Amino acid sequence: MSSHQQLTYVEPEILKAIIQDKSKIPGRDYIVIDVRDEDRVGGHIPGSVNIPSKELPDRLPILVEQYQQVPELYFHCALSQARGPKAARRWSNALAEREEIGQRAISQNIRVLRGGFGEWQRKYKDDNNLVEAYEAEYWTEDYY
Repeated sequence: MSSHQQLTYVEPEILKAIIQDKSKIPGRDYIVIDVRDEDRVGGHIPGSVNIPSKELPDRLPILVEQYQQVPELYFHCALSQARGPKAARRWSNALAEREEIGQRAISQNIRVLRGGFGEWQRKYKDDNNLVEAYEAEYWTEDYY
């Protein structure tokens, strides 16, 4: 995906099926990258890695190396309208830049979780296998 290509969004149900598939191991077969900053309170997707959006640009080269063997990456923020998609584009651009300077190509499917954690918690807040550290008061209607 180059910077001008359309981002690929994935529905929460698709990511749920991947997480529930016991043959898939987080960090090996896929990784969920949560780019929320201070707003990562109130819960998160089990096994997700928190890389705050404001830290991503500086950490990107190291992270790309660290996760280069993981074929599926799922980015999200609170709503997946700004930070999540921007992080996915940055990651994709970093992969393209590697190739441009002659480094070995990394093939990864980069996706954005539609609706972000807001939608995820709305659907799955009652399932401890899909939401960790859930705190309902952060998800009242007037919060987001």
